[in-house]
Amino acid sequence: MNRNPLSDSRVPIDDYPELIVEDNPLLSHAIWVILVGALVYIAMLLAAPQGFQERVYSVALLVGLCLAAQAVLHYRGVVPTVRLLAIGGWLLVTLIAANGEGVRGPILIAYPIILIFAGWMLGVRYAVAVLIASTIAVILMVMGEQAGFVGGIRPATSGMVAVAHAIVLAISTAMTIYLLNVFRRRYAEECRLNDENTRHLKAIEKRENYQRALLDNFPFMVWLKDEEGRYLAVNQAFLDGFGWPSAETVVGKTDLDIAALNLAGKYRQDDLTVFSSSAAKPVEELIEMGGRWRWCETSKSPVMVDGKVVGMVGYARDITERKAVEAEVAESRNLFRAVIDTVPLRVFWKDRNYKYLGCNEAFARDAGMRHPKEVIGKDDYQMAWSDQARSYHADDRDVMESGYAKLSFEQAQTTPRGDVQWLRMSKVPLKNQQNEIIGVLGMYEDITATRRFGGDATATKPIL
Repeated sequence: MNRNPLSDSRVPIDDYPELIVEDNPLLSHAIWVILVGALVYIAMLLAAPQGFQERVYSVALLVGLCLAAQAVLHYRGVVPTVRLLAIGGWLLVTLIAANGEGVRGPILIAYPIILIFAGWMLGVRYAVAVLIASTIAVILMVMGEQAGFVGGIRPATSGMVAVAHAIVLAISTAMTIYLLNVFRRRYAEECRLNDENTRHLKAIEKRENYQRALLDNFPFMVWLKDEEGRYLAVNQAFLDGFGWPSAETVVGKTDLDIAALNLAGKYRQDDLTVFSSSAAKPVEELIEMGGRWRWCETSKSPVMVDGKVVGMVGYARDITERKAVEAEVAESRNLFRAVIDTVPLRVFWKDRNYKYLGCNEAFARDAGMRHPKEVIGKDDYQMAWSDQARSYHADDRDVMESGYAKLSFEQAQTTPRGDVQWLRMSKVPLKNQQNEIIGVLGMYEDITATRRFGGDATATKPIL
């Protein structure tokens, strides 16, 4: 059963180059080539004259090494097999040389092949180890030959040398084909991965451009921060608002880098508050932008990934002009309120359903209310003068349906104390900007005292 050698953390990573961590049938074929060559060489030795059979035992060890390598390849995988071939092959070659062959051509060729094989397939540590061991072995064998201890067996015939060279060439060819096949696969895989990476990078770039366009098209300032308060992204409105030339001048910085020192601490505290909250709440606040103080509506929300806060997103809308308009409207309302509360008349206005929309303080006092707001939403049937409500509504209806004002007519009104007072009333249609009648505006003065002492009433006179 094959195992993934990369999963074994006990062995240094240098023992597992990427080249050999894959299933490749060529390694098994290479081992069979070596095995067949060894068997052919054994057959030649057995058929040779007396004196050459001593080499049979050495070549038999090579056959055993090949069989063991096939078994390891089947049950343990590529890396243990390559390690067995490198170490076992080196020991076998050294044993054959020390047993009598001595330092000869095939031996000297076998060492470089094993070194290259170990270096390419197992890494630098094995290559250096084979180099050192081979150098020491060659030196010792040369010394042994000079002393007469090595190289005592009968030299091989030309045919035997040719077969040995053929086996070495076959091993070299099998190893070369194996490595070339691995290189081609790795190159094809690298090209495929590069193509995928290129497509992925283009997709990311396209998505980033889309996100950038989306951010830049927001009509207000938008920014993203990480949990440390560093800006991850800002849109063009943010840059324009604060006067920064490009996003690169902001991204990666904190408020301490780009904001005034007395404001940076406040911004950071606001961010920490957002990180501990779960909902965004818009806030209106003054923000210094480009040396100017502007009113902004800001909102910040935490960004959650797998239940953990990883940053925040915020926006700020410049509402300075809106605040100015609101101030003008408030001033106009205050002025209007001051005017209607100052005039010596009772003033009120109703909608088309005869509900009071507002009044001045004098009218509220006549109605027994402490504030004009208490009148809003009520109709005449809910007032002290409910007995006159039908008459009042009839007048209101005539004004709204005809579009004519009804001026200076007298009406009776019951006070909250139950007394009856006389009013000089005027009502005009209340219109909106489209010149549509949306209610009635009325005003009156108390003429009870005038009637009591014999004053004259003024006749009703309709006008446009």
